[in-house]
Amino acid sequence: MKKFYFLIFLMLSVYSVGRVSESPQSRATVEKTQVITDSLGRQVLIPYPLTKVVIANGYNLELINALGAINNVIGVDYITFGDRDAYGKFFSEDRIIGQSSNELNYEKIIELSPQALIITGNGAWEDASQKLEPFGIKVIVVNAYYTGQFKDNWPLVGKIFGKENQARELINYFDKKLVYIQNCLKDFPKKTLYYEYKRIANTTVPGDYFHNMVVLAGAQNIFDDALSVEIDPEAVIIRNPEYIVRVGEANVNGRIVPPTAEEFARRKNEIISRPGWDEISAVKNDRILLLSHYVQGAASKLVGSMYIAKYLYPERLPELRPEEIFKTWLEKYQKMPYLKGHTVPAFSLD
Repeated sequence: MKKFYFLIFLMLSVYSVGRVSESPQSRATVEKTQVITDSLGRQVLIPYPLTKVVIANGYNLELINALGAINNVIGVDYITFGDRDAYGKFFSEDRIIGQSSNELNYEKIIELSPQALIITGNGAWEDASQKLEPFGIKVIVVNAYYTGQFKDNWPLVGKIFGKENQARELINYFDKKLVYIQNCLKDFPKKTLYYEYKRIANTTVPGDYFHNMVVLAGAQNIFDDALSVEIDPEAVIIRNPEYIVRVGEANVNGRIVPPTAEEFARRKNEIISRPGWDEISAVKNDRILLLSHYVQGAASKLVGSMYIAKYLYPERLPELRPEEIFKTWLEKYQKMPYLKGHTVPAFSLD
């Protein structure tokens, strides 16, 4: 009889263990994962939502901040860290995970023990995958800098952090502005534009990061048939653009604090003093727009598109207010104070 009761007890114990392993609480824990498709089409199984990540690239961090998830970021690259006025309260020096998305400090990343590294497609994501995944650290590629892909990238980041509603709201805000531009400029002749990024004769072409920003602004890129972003300065004279947009300066990264008036004046003088450029229509008519690196890049460069569109077509876009959009981006989405002075000429908030 004692043997019989022992067997019954043993069977109940096994059954009980089985029941515990299948309890609602345990099942919920198992279910808190999801498969996401990143910017390169890679399927990655990750916890849902992510609460502890490291980031390489400022565009990705800006987007995460806009969706209200920056407190889930425990480390950033040095270039992003360098904008202390924007991110000084979030990250200390011991949270730097490398120089850039191409120069990562894997030992530091492993030490921080994040759930995932979020990196860009032009960064060292393949090398990172090989070195970090053995430690259980997922590698997710997000290309937030591609302007034309914001409707894919923003929901992706929203899904990663459980901020789907915030992503939809952000998309709707900017999409309404883009639809307005498109409708107002429909069937209207496009104005020709030469876009220059940071240094002389460095422009944008189809497939480059900045080309869609120009296209969404309704401009005709004078080098939309070129194969390389490095062009001959003489070609700008020959193609004679109606407008010039110059962004940033060599060796100067994007910062929330705008360039000084003297810096902007030097940049403009450098453009108009180039040999033969005084014959270009944009120079003759003083149609040169200078943008800081920070303002043109805001919201995956959509803010830059708004400024360019307004500058080229002010009479066609009376309701477009890029300075107000930039102010909203800073105060509402970045939770940072509005700082004017990122453009020359200046734009009114009205």
